[in-house]
Amino acid sequence: MKQFTCFCFAILLVGQLHAQQNFNDSISQARNKLTRDAMIVLGSWSVVNIASGFILANQSSGETEYFWRMNAYWNFINLGLAGLAYMNTMRMMNKHYGFEENLRQQYGMEKLYLFNAGLDLFYIAGGIALHEHGKTESDPKSLDQFKGYGKSIVFQGGFLLLMDLIMYSLHHKNTKRMLDKLQHVELTGGLGSVGVLLKF
Repeated sequence: MKQFTCFCFAILLVGQLHAQQNFNDSISQARNKLTRDAMIVLGSWSVVNIASGFILANQSSGETEYFWRMNAYWNFINLGLAGLAYMNTMRMMNKHYGFEENLRQQYGMEKLYLFNAGLDLFYIAGGIALHEHGKTESDPKSLDQFKGYGKSIVFQGGFLLLMDLIMYSLHHKNTKRMLDKLQHVELTGGLGSVGVLLKF
């Protein structure tokens, strides 16, 4: 009877550990897929802006020409960042994490997107400042350049802000899944012993 009880306990423990590993893998896979998809979106946005920027700039003049040119210039940087992040995410796709490391990664992603959102606000403010500075220029070319560049930076910053806030929200949902899981962790104790019970 004692051997049967030990066998049942071992089966239960293996099942719980397997369920926990599956949960950890589902969290890391969701995180990596979100990042991968975001970089595909950013890369696609960049390619469209580069192509349309140069084409439409050559068909425009004045402030509008500079707006399209800055859209193209700005997105060379976006495309490079998206490509690097995509390759890094693909390398991490099959990596296994424990619960604690997963939670740390989740908090890291949330902080990253909040930091990026702060940068986006800085870009928008900088674009507004450029546009307003353009109004003080007496040279028509400089006026068009400052105003066109300013509008483009506000536009690009607005897109990035929207994207970063959406990504923060999606990653936060993933983090919440982990925090909800912690509610199923129960500390047990007896005379001279402490244990952890995971409820699945």
